[in-house]
Amino acid sequence: MNSLPGMEVFIFDSSAYTRSLLAEHLARLDDCSLQAHESWESWDTSRIKTKTAIVILNHHTNDTMPFDFLQQLKRASPASLVVVISSPGTPHKTFEALQQGEHCIDMIFDKPIDLDRFSRFLIERIDAMRKARDLNHQHLNLLRFLPTGALRRIFAQPEPGSAELFEMTVMFTDIRDSTALIMQQSARNYFAKLNAILASQARLIRSFDGMVVKTTGDGLLAVFEGAARCHLSLKCALAIQQSESAKNTPVGIGISDGLVLTGILGTAEHFHFDVIGSHVHLAARLCAKATQGEIVATRDVADKARFAFQSSPHDEAVMVRGFDAPVSCLHIHS
Repeated sequence: MNSLPGMEVFIFDSSAYTRSLLAEHLARLDDCSLQAHESWESWDTSRIKTKTAIVILNHHTNDTMPFDFLQQLKRASPASLVVVISSPGTPHKTFEALQQGEHCIDMIFDKPIDLDRFSRFLIERIDAMRKARDLNHQHLNLLRFLPTGALRRIFAQPEPGSAELFEMTVMFTDIRDSTALIMQQSARNYFAKLNAILASQARLIRSFDGMVVKTTGDGLLAVFEGAARCHLSLKCALAIQQSESAKNTPVGIGISDGLVLTGILGTAEHFHFDVIGSHVHLAARLCAKATQGEIVATRDVADKARFAFQSSPHDEAVMVRGFDAPVSCLHIHS
């Protein structure tokens, strides 16, 4: 369901008859808030509440020319669609000059207009504006979860299929014995509990300059970037293991570091940010090996972190599915 507000449509027409005719015909537009006004002369352009709106001005020969109004309108809401319905001849040429010179008119229709053709034009433009608005909304939502680092380059112009390589630390978390927990309570109660646990983990990840990429059923996938990424990821993992939620519902954590391909997957209608690569798979495999309350990190992560552990971690070379050689790891307990 679209959580964004509906499109605002404003009609300005000094003739009560044609104003009501336009309003009646355009009332069929889906998810649009329609307002019809007799005059634009005393109308405040700041009344446009959304960043994108449709403004239709039906100009009659005895009306004054709305030069100032149209210019103020475009300054107040540059992404709005401004349509003028004009008489042919001199009025049309005047509006055309304003369109080309001031760029404050998007489309001019000559009278008499075909209302069905006019409606089809508006429907097509509204659909395009909604798609652009929704993409921008998704873009801004994604940016809320991004650290202020190199990753932001991907979101300057988010395009499905675009990707870049980054040196990153990858962390997976996963609730242990989740099947038993589900069997002990209703699915609704477990879902609420799971959401609270993952929300707590996400807050800790962001507090250590990490980014939550996605949920993975009973856990999270997160990434850290920058020179201190390994140190921050280990501090974050320890904070998660020491949190109240982890004491009540134990989790395992896996951490790896290296080159990761990051990018946008999907289509223009639906896309999401994701990370792929051998270090993503390795962190997931290490998370699966972690016992309750344990962090399994590669030796490389620990060396780069220069971390002072309260208790000596257990060092082990483990065979990991998908990797030919044993991986040197540390088993860390909080």
